[in-house]
Amino acid sequence: MRIIARLDIKTGMLIKSVQFDGQRKIGKPENFATNYSDKGIDEIFLINNTGSLYDTNLDINIVKKIRSEISIPIAGGGGIKSTKDAEKLFNSGCDKIVINTLLYENPKVFSEIVSIFGSSSVVGSIQYNQKKKNLTYYKMARELTGMGLEDTIKKNLDYGCGELLITEINRDGHYVGLDINLIDIANKFKKVPVIIGGGFNDKNE
Repeated sequence: MRIIARLDIKTGMLIKSVQFDGQRKIGKPENFATNYSDKGIDEIFLINNTGSLYDTNLDINIVKKIRSEISIPIAGGGGIKSTKDAEKLFNSGCDKIVINTLLYENPKVFSEIVSIFGSSSVVGSIQYNQKKKNLTYYKMARELTGMGLEDTIKKNLDYGCGELLITEINRDGHYVGLDINLIDIANKFKKVPVIIGGGFNDKNE
């Protein structure tokens, strides 16, 4: 089992996100990343919280700063719209990139990114709502994909994602425990590693 920290970043600051909505600034992301690394976290995801909403990109200077201070794997995402955006993140120190909205708004570019950088470098981010029959969303959980969770997983795999981050929207940021049912769903798709997010509060879950 791996434990991965997702750091949501908005205008250069780490924010406390609840249900994919930024609530308050809590400090510099590099300080938290270093602290997580020192405490034995396995990997860090740096997510530009409002990237798809406001057409912004993850600050590569933040990525470079964190990369210079920690050795664990880093994945970066939020607002990726082109192969150039992806290349900038890799060049700044990301080992992988995390993509959600691009798959639904421009799947051709998504495929180009997978082709250029490889499946193992692309994490497909899936946001689903358990209370609404596991319907999935994109653009920071604002827009419906028109698909259920299993079909969305298949779509991500069909387009070459080498890893999946699947997060239950209502649990995000609430420390109420993971959606255990998701484990059974994810086990149907054993082609790639699956990261379960949303409500984590105990490593013994």
